[in-house]
Formats: sequence, structure tokens, C-alpha cells
Amino acid sequence: MSLARLSALAALFATASCASGPLTLDDNLIVPGHRVGEVQIGMPLATLLAVKGTPLRTAPIPDSNATTYTFPEGLTVGAHDEVYWIIVEDARFHTSDGVRPGTEQIHARASLGKPRCVETRGETTLYDYGKLYFDVANTTGRVTRVGVVGQERRCEG
Repeated sequence: MSLARLSALAALFATASCASGPLTLDDNLIVPGHRVGEVQIGMPLATLLAVKGTPLRTAPIPDSNATTYTFPEGLTVGAHDEVYWIIVEDARFHTSDGVRPGTEQIHARASLGKPRCVETRGETTLYDYGKLYFDVANTTGRVTRVGVVGQERRCEG
């Protein structure tokens, strides 16, 4: 192969690799155990605040050094030095199976399979899948929020 053809081929590959652009996580995707959109489990607190901006409110988490950070788009994050958990209450956020706040419980359970445990707490029922869980309003049968955690929590029920 001639040097000119090799150079042209190298230029073609370089152009093609640049065309795809950088990977973005600003896709509103809920990934169990990993992330919600651009907010990731394990993300340093400083990075969270740089990415999401000033929270609407903060509140200390009792019996810990952690704090909850609530952001305008229905996103609440638990963090100390890094993000521990993420909860969404806005239907823009969804799993790859389409589970999101507002989804009917029957669709969510059919999409995710059998939960590790189910806990009824007053007016809501929590369906725990390990690194992902969702709450359902018992009166409507619809998902009210979806949570992502890095470590599985202990089932209570």
C-alpha cells in the first residue's frame, strides 16, 4: 500500500472517531447501582455541585455525616464526600425498560421482574431490586419515585 493511501486511511479513521463526539451522560437514564443521568454513585460532592449547581435545599441525614441535596428537576441526592444514593421523582428520568415516576406498578414489576423484597409503609409500597428500588402510591398504583444505590440495602420486610 502506498504512503499516500495509508495517510488517507489514517485521516479517515481520525475523522470518524471525532465525529461521534465525547460520551455524554446527560441522557436522563437510570442505571441501577451506577447513575441517574449525569449524577453517578461515588461522584465527589464537589463534582456533583459543579454539574448540578446550587441545590434548592439541603438537609442533614440523621445519625450520619451525610446530607441530602434536592435539585430543581426532581432529583434528590444523598452525599457526604461522595454520592451514596440518588432518588428521582420526575418522569423525565427512566430506566432502559421505561420505568419512571408515573409508570403503573404492574408495568414496572413486569419490566424488572421479581423484587428482592417488598415493604408496605403507610400509603406507599417499596419494591426493592438491590441497587434499584421504586415506591408506589397504594391509592393510585403508580410509581412515585425511583432510587439508585451503590450498595444493596438490607430488606426490612
